[in-house]
Amino acid sequence: MVGFDELKNKASEALQNEEKTDGALDSASNFVNEKTGGKHEDKVQQGRDFLDGKVGDER
Repeated sequence: MVGFDELKNKASEALQNEEKTDGALDSASNFVNEKTGGKHEDKVQQGRDFLDGKVGDER
């Protein structure tokens, strides 16, 4: 069984990978836009950009 510390470390590593976080954020924003028929696309993009600035590592 995976321990909490190991799980925490894996999550931390994933958040440091810009390509993975961008992919996840793109998928999430596409899902929301699909479900709302694109009615809130500008707000979804703002939220996606905000979260992108909080996670990942743009080195």
